[in-house]
Amino acid sequence: MADMICGAGFDSFLTGTIVPLVAYATIITATLIAISFMLGRFLSNPKLTLWSKTEIVQLLVSVATVIFIPVVVNTFCTLDMGEVGDIFGISGTSGSVYASAKEFLLGAAVYAHNAATVARYQLEGYTVVSYFNAMICEIQVGGGVGLGCLFGQGSDTIQPLGGYGAVMGALNVAFNSSLMSYFTAMNFLMILLFVYRGFVFLFLPLGVFLRSMPYMRPFGSLMFAVAMSFLIVYPLMLGIFGLMSGVILDPPLDVGDYDESVFPESEQGAEILGSSFGGEDYVFDLYLGGKDDVPGAMAFAATAFIAGIFFPTLALLATIASVTYVARLYGDEIDLSRLTQLV
Repeated sequence: MADMICGAGFDSFLTGTIVPLVAYATIITATLIAISFMLGRFLSNPKLTLWSKTEIVQLLVSVATVIFIPVVVNTFCTLDMGEVGDIFGISGTSGSVYASAKEFLLGAAVYAHNAATVARYQLEGYTVVSYFNAMICEIQVGGGVGLGCLFGQGSDTIQPLGGYGAVMGALNVAFNSSLMSYFTAMNFLMILLFVYRGFVFLFLPLGVFLRSMPYMRPFGSLMFAVAMSFLIVYPLMLGIFGLMSGVILDPPLDVGDYDESVFPESEQGAEILGSSFGGEDYVFDLYLGGKDDVPGAMAFAATAFIAGIFFPTLALLATIASVTYVARLYGDEIDLSRLTQLV
């Protein structure tokens, strides 16, 4: 993914498409400004003269923006986030800012997937354990054999481990949260892919062209602001979060312990039904195998929520907020609420 913006394709697009487009737009705009300025002087119209002076400033801003973006992109492509982490004594993702952003989102997605696997394993085990039941017949004789059911007497159906239904509720929350974290991280990863490709090849040319049109300048300014924010702020925020991935994406449990199923065969289930309260330890060993760790599964899901939802959403909100401030550099005001609804 990082090669899309740090490779030779972006350089060729910049020199073969952006630079000629900027040159054409600059010539056209400068010609319109010169004609307007001369007409303003000839007609003694101060509004037309003022508009011409304003257009000169806006034209310089457009050219400066096109020069500024490749400089920042090249800096982000050469900056090694691993070396930045070494300065602060932390270990995280390495590579360029764009590669580090991709690695963080990819790691968050894998982490959330593993958290969902752990929560699902625990949930399956406790589901079987909590629904284990036995029928206790009246008129007990030696050996715990109940004869009451044979002679029309009453009986009691018990769930000795039914109290673990509360644990199932907690694990359901952890499992659903992990799934949400996984899909959210994948969604932000696709947004990053679109930033590396779509924003560069769509928003920048549109911004350059529309800003050269007098009545389309606000919309062109929005294109520039969105392109700059998502090309710079969004990957930079994710790259910074990637520096903390060595701590954030450290699983509290050994995921390898949950790869194999330990559920019993039907004849083992028959043995369970023949046991009473004294067989609770046997049930736990059979269905969970000593691998039950509800607090660890909950911690896994909580960390997956932070890595897959909270941090990427924070990066997106910071990017959207920066669009407003970047647009002000072009002399336009952006309605942040409407822009948020659009996103």
